[in-house]
Amino acid sequence: MTTTPIARIADVRMGVTLRGRDATRPALHGSCFMIRISDLSDDGHLTTEDLHQFEPGEDIRPDHFLRPGDVLLPNRGTRCTAYVYDLPLTNVLVGAQFYIVRPDTTKVSAEFLAWFLRTEKAAAHFALRRKGTLVQTVQRKDVLELELPLPPLAKQHSIIALDALAIQERQLSIQLAEKKAAYLQRAMLHAASA
Repeated sequence: MTTTPIARIADVRMGVTLRGRDATRPALHGSCFMIRISDLSDDGHLTTEDLHQFEPGEDIRPDHFLRPGDVLLPNRGTRCTAYVYDLPLTNVLVGAQFYIVRPDTTKVSAEFLAWFLRTEKAAAHFALRRKGTLVQTVQRKDVLELELPLPPLAKQHSIIALDALAIQERQLSIQLAEKKAAYLQRAMLHAASA
């Protein structure tokens, strides 16, 4: 199968940079929300339902707000995760520690692109190109140059469905191990006190 650089199937831009010490100070009734790196799991899901809410001290260009189907890719650190924005909120931003990847959905599904960005192949690509000692960063050109396989959309959807099942299996395995450990501990405590 042939591969295609992300530059041919998506637009890649950096999240917004808000200036000032209080630029993202929490505000209970703020007009904007922000997704932070810590809000994402390694398997590409939001870990919180309560996004950071704030009132920006400056005007935000409309193209900085997230759109359904935007793929969020952290550009700092060594963690390789990607999340497809799918919330009904309209005034959601990400900071400059993210790239917003807007795919051409006639060529690639956002979910397939996010899945690929979480693979070992993408992680190896970024690991070779990260810059910095204290905080490692990935450059925009490194995202644009990443080659990905581009099967037909129907096959992309099948791969995503299989990945969702694999994630569900991992979660169930963790829950089973936790329940088994708790059961064994109760049984041993019961045996010790008998």
